[in-house]
Amino acid sequence: MQEHQPPSSAAQATPARPAKPAKSLYEPYVTPAWFWVSMRALARVLFPLLFNLKLIGRQNVPKQGPFIIASNHLHWTDVPLVPAYLNSQVIYIAKEELFSGKPGWLVRFLGAIPVRRGEADRQLLRASDDLLKRGKILVIFPEGHRSDNHQLIPAHAGLGMIALRAGVPVVPVAICGSEHAFKKFRPRITITYGEPMILRPKGNKITKEDISEATETVMRRIASMLPPAYRGVYSDEASAQAATGDTPEVL
Repeated sequence: MQEHQPPSSAAQATPARPAKPAKSLYEPYVTPAWFWVSMRALARVLFPLLFNLKLIGRQNVPKQGPFIIASNHLHWTDVPLVPAYLNSQVIYIAKEELFSGKPGWLVRFLGAIPVRRGEADRQLLRASDDLLKRGKILVIFPEGHRSDNHQLIPAHAGLGMIALRAGVPVVPVAICGSEHAFKKFRPRITITYGEPMILRPKGNKITKEDISEATETVMRRIASMLPPAYRGVYSDEASAQAATGDTPEVL
């Protein structure tokens, strides 16, 4: 009589399910419109209660994208304050480190994409191009992190590269006073939205010089909208620009 052999463990094993493809951090999470509208309404109620808020030049902000918001960075409250009075959702460009650890889910939920600082991040450039072609609004803090002494520090060149490649307007934004948020009772915070700027390369191809000059141009404009005590490394350029009225092309 022939004995039946038990099936091998390999035959008993359940076929492994194919792994789900990892989600690209460069494709921002689309925050539900109802949630974004609700949070914006709440912010517009709370901010005037928490801060003595002054807004200048809101009429300079285009009604819809694509465009880039470029702002100095003093305090974490700059992140919600700067775009709180815009009519459309924005996409933040945030340092890569924020996407790991416990706060990573929140950074993603708010619709941010990462940047690898200190190197040419080609994935970011491609993602930014695509998002701007789709009519999105990017928020960039060109300094890369908050200024410890509350003065402007040298900006990274990524802003210039993204703006030159996309050819979309850049709205310079200057915020001051936010460094006192939650340290003083209703501190005075001023947010100034400058006229949109169009940055163009000198020739047919974008050069390192073009990128550096474009970034410096935006930072000088931001500096010119700040009180002198905040201008930092751009103080001389800002003073010269304010005195001569030498400005790049604006819309």
